[in-house]
Amino acid sequence: MTLFPTVHLPDALRANRPDLVDHLTTHGLRVASAIPEADVVVHLGEATARADQRSGAGTVLLLTAERGDDAPLGSLGVDVVRVDVVRGDERGSGAGSAQPREIVAGAPSPTTDLLAWTRAPALPVHATLRLHGDAVPALRVAGAPGRPGPALAATLEDRSGRVVVLGADLVDAPTDGAARTGAEILLNAVVWAAPGPDAVAAAAEAAPGSASEAVEDGPSTLASHPAWLRLKAAVTDLQPLQVADGSVPDPRHHPHAATLVEAICAATAELAPHFPHDADYLAAVVKDFRRWHDTGLGVPDFLDSLEAFHPERHRVDGLGHLVVFPMYTQNGSTERKVEAVLLRVLWPEFVAELEAGAYSNALFVPITFVDFTAGYDTNSAVLFPETVAMREIPRFTWGGIFADREAARFRRVVRAAAETTRLALPPDAERLLADQELAQETFVMWDLIHDRTHMRGDLPFDPFMIKQRMPYFLYSLEELRCDLTAFREAVRLEADGVPHARLVQYAVIFDRIFRFAITGSRVRNYDGLGGQLLFAWLHQRRVLHWTDSRLTVDWPEVPGAVIALSDEIEHLYWRSIDRPKVAHWLAAYDLVQGTLTPHPASVWAKGPDALPLDGPPKGLTDAVLPDEFPLSMFYEALARKVGDVAASTAGITA
Repeated sequence: MTLFPTVHLPDALRANRPDLVDHLTTHGLRVASAIPEADVVVHLGEATARADQRSGAGTVLLLTAERGDDAPLGSLGVDVVRVDVVRGDERGSGAGSAQPREIVAGAPSPTTDLLAWTRAPALPVHATLRLHGDAVPALRVAGAPGRPGPALAATLEDRSGRVVVLGADLVDAPTDGAARTGAEILLNAVVWAAPGPDAVAAAAEAAPGSASEAVEDGPSTLASHPAWLRLKAAVTDLQPLQVADGSVPDPRHHPHAATLVEAICAATAELAPHFPHDADYLAAVVKDFRRWHDTGLGVPDFLDSLEAFHPERHRVDGLGHLVVFPMYTQNGSTERKVEAVLLRVLWPEFVAELEAGAYSNALFVPITFVDFTAGYDTNSAVLFPETVAMREIPRFTWGGIFADREAARFRRVVRAAAETTRLALPPDAERLLADQELAQETFVMWDLIHDRTHMRGDLPFDPFMIKQRMPYFLYSLEELRCDLTAFREAVRLEADGVPHARLVQYAVIFDRIFRFAITGSRVRNYDGLGGQLLFAWLHQRRVLHWTDSRLTVDWPEVPGAVIALSDEIEHLYWRSIDRPKVAHWLAAYDLVQGTLTPHPASVWAKGPDALPLDGPPKGLTDAVLPDEFPLSMFYEALARKVGDVAASTAGITA
């Protein structure tokens, strides 16, 4: 199986409902021509023998109006109750055109949302289900207030794979709304039934002759190369001798530092043949190390080797790089000490196509870790040239983002947050959390669009707010603007048939409202503030609900609400070009304050009359409280329950 499942569909469904087929393929599923090739097999009618399916493949059984032998379903824990479509009651017989009936979620606390992306779901019902054994009600016909209606869909898992049984009619839905509902339910059912990455890996290992040989010269194998181990050890021993600016000031340490520098140079030269595309850089970095030693181990200057390093020229999936610089690591060490990183480029074909088209970003280099020294055993997920110690600032030509760390911490924290809030996940969101490779590719698409957005739009000067010379909530809005632009584009790209596009929407929402909001300290936490703002915006527009200690999301309403917040920020930026700086700051504060509640002691919240407007802008920045917008009660509780999980992701790679 590829990252997206293959599905075999019955001929009648393919012939009569091409829109259903299109909906599946638009979201990444491939239609298999033969049942044994499929990860999921869709059947019309009563239970069909599964012997011709691959072991572990999923089954989606759509009950139809034509009655057959329902008995085989009993062994799965499902008894079929046929609906009399003439009288509208359950009599065990009947055929004809069923009337649409309202559908609701199944189990009292479902973990999977088979109704995700449906509006006012109603479908013709041919049969309801009586369940026993391990079968779980996934959907129900709406019952009287306070009383559950009969089960309409069941999910279960046996030794042969996952099974979904559905008594609603997805094929002959009579209206456009029902047709869309049927398409979404079918997509959700197929994705849920598909074997997960663990099952696929286990099946591959069990298959005869499936053992794969390691690629001798691949970047992964270099993590155990003796030269890399010597290089890593020398860097680790050198770091305690350095001070914050990267120098080794104590003359007593110079002899030992000289030995370590020479070991770094020798190991780098030994590894260089494995990276012919970086030959100029690796030769230059050895020269920079030796010049640093020869000039007394003062503040290091690695400008020459930095200018020789051009990973943006070699965006080839799987290509490795060895990076050795004195640098600080963002969200990690703030000291410019020597660090060494083995990495590889992550450049999926679909990302290459996006970048070659409407989303050009020549500086963007998505990467994954192979191995690293202590500065990256942190929350740092970027490799940026501006972090390197150098005598002057050149024109930067690249920026690296570690998609594996982004994906891994997202998966861990969001899983814990979803379980804590009892959020029923759409099946494709569930799959995103289960599959590291799929999540990595999703983050690369998000990062591609986010990164280029920093340079595009009706921007005020210095939108990055370098070194937070401006109030930190402005940086929150800039980062959120870029994320919401990625979300907006993902909505458009989903309609264009880019399979990862809906997954990007999940990633932006869940990473922002769960991980960002509770990660790190409360001191000028601009990413945390952006997550709080997005959550509150969605909640106040009744798109996201916290009711009965359970979080629910109206997914069809999410794109419009998120894009509306994006529009608000874009309008703020557009107006900023005609405003004085302080007026822009005040307008930005009003935007945030319109959704989030400031600290009761806030001077800013009292308005312009309370602020030192007649002095330098620094006075305004200093008046912003370290935690200007404290966590809500919801987030205080969530942080207590999930905060340790978020903290545990430091240094994570998979």
